[in-house]
Amino acid sequence: MNVDLSIDEAEAAASELGLPWVSIVHIDNYGPVRLTSHPSWLEAPAHPTSWAVSQPSSELWQAVAAGELSDEHLDLMKNQDLALANQSPDGIARDQLLGHTWLDRTMVSLNETYASPAVPSTPTVLWVTSGDDLQDNWHFWNARALSPRTFANMPIFLVPYEDVLHWEFDKHLLSSLDRPNEFSTDVIVTSLSTPEAKLHDLAESLHLRREESEITTSRSFPVTTERRKAPFSYTVRPDVRRFINFDRRYGVVLGADAHFLTGQESSVAFDSPVTFVVEGGTLVQLESRMFDGLPRRDRVASLIIDGASWRDGSLQVGAYATAKFKFDLNVPRLPEVLAVLLQDQVRSHSISDKGSLAAAFQRRGNEMDALLEPNLFEAIRALTTPRSKSLTRELAEVLGEQELGREILELAQSWAVLGKRAYKNVTRVEGMKGPEAAAALERLCELGWAERGLEIKCTTCHTSSFLELDTVVAKSKATCPACDDSQHYTRTPSGPTIFYRLDGLVDRASDQGVFPHLLTISALTRKEAHSWFLPGVDMVFHDDVKNEADVIGLYGGQFAVGEVKTSASEFTDQQLQKDVAVASRLGADVYLMAAPDEISDETRVLAERKCLEAGLELLVLGREDLRPSVTPAS
Repeated sequence: MNVDLSIDEAEAAASELGLPWVSIVHIDNYGPVRLTSHPSWLEAPAHPTSWAVSQPSSELWQAVAAGELSDEHLDLMKNQDLALANQSPDGIARDQLLGHTWLDRTMVSLNETYASPAVPSTPTVLWVTSGDDLQDNWHFWNARALSPRTFANMPIFLVPYEDVLHWEFDKHLLSSLDRPNEFSTDVIVTSLSTPEAKLHDLAESLHLRREESEITTSRSFPVTTERRKAPFSYTVRPDVRRFINFDRRYGVVLGADAHFLTGQESSVAFDSPVTFVVEGGTLVQLESRMFDGLPRRDRVASLIIDGASWRDGSLQVGAYATAKFKFDLNVPRLPEVLAVLLQDQVRSHSISDKGSLAAAFQRRGNEMDALLEPNLFEAIRALTTPRSKSLTRELAEVLGEQELGREILELAQSWAVLGKRAYKNVTRVEGMKGPEAAAALERLCELGWAERGLEIKCTTCHTSSFLELDTVVAKSKATCPACDDSQHYTRTPSGPTIFYRLDGLVDRASDQGVFPHLLTISALTRKEAHSWFLPGVDMVFHDDVKNEADVIGLYGGQFAVGEVKTSASEFTDQQLQKDVAVASRLGADVYLMAAPDEISDETRVLAERKCLEAGLELLVLGREDLRPSVTPAS
């Protein structure tokens, strides 16, 4: 919000920080802060005779220590039956020790729900201001605001040097120092404006004993029954920032049971953990494992509850404070979330041809995990029928690139479609020993991705034919399916040789380079169960620019966009520049780079630099992730 700042300046600051802002004149009517309650609307844990408050004409330290209300506000408070009193300066100092100031009243239910690292209780801090020094007041204010409140205790009080020497403050302070023995040195006396000699004089007048040793703190569970005893010790001007430098979150936590079904409306109801004496507004944060895997984006939060947002990883909802809360939630499925994220960024998107092939395999469910088994991917590649790319490459080697005219390329494409599927026996699978190849080929047959058969090499028509085992008549001669001549099955001295051939869909998918995509998706899903991916997407952005991505999906609550290559050498500088630009334009959190072979350190560094420039995280999957090694024989 803007305090003594123009609207334009406040808007510029908010934009730079990436935060929403609300004009102070609209503070009660707009934005998240409209759903808050006046402190007096919450039930107080203590009920003193009166709450101490400073008069507007008083010194600054009194307003900082106790809070200040104008006469107009005081009249409004009296109408709410609150006991407020304009205390004398020494009364304000004493009421700080008791927690009976108006500012103490405003901190009802301000509990820490999280603190890291673990916070120990510390000595009492007595902050001294001379001449109502501005720096002392605002540094004290910030130190008090950041002091631990729930998991540990750091009492902190502000007093004026010129006056406290004349008050009966010592006996009230000493009684407050009867605390658990969890630290050494009872009081830290500090100031930005008061000379150190005067701080020692003040401490001695309060009957404190000087302590020269280093302050130590500890945590014991349960809290020790041993207490600090008089004479109480003090030290001057140590740095108190180390006691307040921790990460923390605030709230009052309550557990509740609820039954959810993703994609369907469900309800959760619970009693308010905070007692409201007047119905007001409040912010409620909901945490549930049902939200695991959802990107922490407000667009996604609004799918669960209209107008919700994310705060510290929890779903935050503005609500009117009542004795009992009830929320209707619709937790979306991950495919629905991904579709919404894409719709927000592109004019249209569709599954690519390669993606359609991959999606057909995804529908087979857990079969995809088999791709990560040793040698299975290699066996698929070994059995894949060489098609147009292979033929074109071989023709180029023989004829030269310049001789590859349109007619030759069309012929290569036609050959690729009409050509017979390749088949091999165990001994012809490159890169694997016989037992390894046999195990991998048999596993493909178990999955229904390959079929066993026999071979006939016809001496009459010189055709080689693969005959599926279930088409071989048990009691008959081997007959060439091309010319019906009697022949012999290919055999060794031990008997007929078993050959293996890929299923037609598997063969085509392998030729199109689909299996590295499926390998990548299987590896990602194994690493993070809360994941969902589309294997190949064509997109048209709102400015008619067309792009494609090999993998788009949700990975452990992050929006990931990436490229998968059969060979890591294809990740050139130009390719990475294009891929990262697409991921950035889609608003992704993560750029994924994957290949089933080794990705060099140079390529990784290049990708890291481009992702850093684009504000993206980098996720790399290489051979160690996609191709687990074969267990050596013992």
